[in-house]
Amino acid sequence: MITFMRTCLPAPALFAGLLALATPMAGTASGGHSHGHVHGQARLELTLEAGALKLEVELPMEILTGFERAPRTDDERQRLARALETLRSSGLFRPTADAACKPSRQTLRWAGSNEPATAQGTLPGEETHTDVLLTHEFDCDRPARLVAVDIGLFDAFSRLRRIEARIAGPAGTQARSLPRNRRTLDLGR
Repeated sequence: MITFMRTCLPAPALFAGLLALATPMAGTASGGHSHGHVHGQARLELTLEAGALKLEVELPMEILTGFERAPRTDDERQRLARALETLRSSGLFRPTADAACKPSRQTLRWAGSNEPATAQGTLPGEETHTDVLLTHEFDCDRPARLVAVDIGLFDAFSRLRRIEARIAGPAGTQARSLPRNRRTLDLGR
């Protein structure tokens, strides 16, 4: 015999739980610590406000290096250094050319930390499942003409299989999923 147990939650607790389910990226790319990641999957938050385009990408270190902990050998430190150098390259994100967007700022740090991501030193707390947070910012002269961003991460990292993206801009907030065979993030204007 199967017995069902009825549980009642206070309305605020129920609302908070539903809100957490509806916003899986809340608190990750914007500065909080990730509460888990999926191997082969990155998270991207794109915001467009006036002429400012900002892309924040959270990548599990496993995608970048094949391991997700502090490097232990010289080979692992070199793999991490190469991956971080690739992330610093300016060609990973290419906004629509007609929008005339110019890179303005870039940061690369460990997710959940204000420490810059480097191959030297230690990772935050030497923990496993470390993520890297990459931020690219652009100033766009003609933001109304920005319709898409080409993403070069798939070409740079063979372990990357999917990007889960959230877009916030003049058209509202939208979610997109980019599988490996799709390299362009359509802004859906």
